[in-house]
Amino acid sequence: MAHINFQTLINFLEAEFPPEIAEDWDKIGIHFGGRNQPVKKVMTALDARPATVKEAIDKGVDTLVVHHPPLFNPIKRFNIDNHPVEMYADIIKNDLNIYAMHTNVDRAKGGMNDWLANALQLNNIQPFRDSEEAKEVSLARIGQLDQPLNQSELIQHVKQSLGLEHLLFVEAEEKDSYQSVMIVGGAGSSFLNQVLEAKPDVYITGDVTFHDAQEYHEQGVTLIDAGHYIEQIFNEKMAELLSNWVIENDYPIEVIASEASTNPYRIV
Repeated sequence: MAHINFQTLINFLEAEFPPEIAEDWDKIGIHFGGRNQPVKKVMTALDARPATVKEAIDKGVDTLVVHHPPLFNPIKRFNIDNHPVEMYADIIKNDLNIYAMHTNVDRAKGGMNDWLANALQLNNIQPFRDSEEAKEVSLARIGQLDQPLNQSELIQHVKQSLGLEHLLFVEAEEKDSYQSVMIVGGAGSSFLNQVLEAKPDVYITGDVTFHDAQEYHEQGVTLIDAGHYIEQIFNEKMAELLSNWVIENDYPIEVIASEASTNPYRIV
């Protein structure tokens, strides 16, 4: 069988997660490699960081499919003594293809925020719309827990569902129960207006700054900052999607999920 090139893989990914639904500022698409490069072994990863690049090289991977774009800011000098330029040099020297899928995966049906909502075992999961006529669907998802939970039950459920040892909890006044949930993976503190419109019992996101947390608190929102790293669900879910595509088409491609941790935080 003839080899499968990078463009064939890209065609599948872009059919599932259209580039046009990404935010205008986003840097999705090819970051390294060329469209005619052969693809024999793919690894999915949340980030292209030194740990994942080393893992890919050590495991004989030729293509990385990542969630966070590695080249977000321009490089002024390609001096490999500087971080992260040394990593970029390793990518090029080892002929690694890297394709980034970010806010298009966050927004798409069956993408990041649906994965997270399903991990929380929500029912009746819907994308947020501020009106029936709204053309653009929000990244946010809203759903219902099977039954109302009290505060301690809610916190335990979120920790267990998302594999967390800890979380940050913001609440001005404890509710009698919690059942409706709104979630945005990644950094979602800018969604306050949508949260106030949707009125969920709890809003879950990550990377909430101190001052943004104060605003949520003052607006009476129950907020859980579960951290940006909950998006690591990308590794397994994208690998599963790609593996099914490979099997359906009988392509000679191996698909693996990254096992390296790129989470910089630990509890001490």
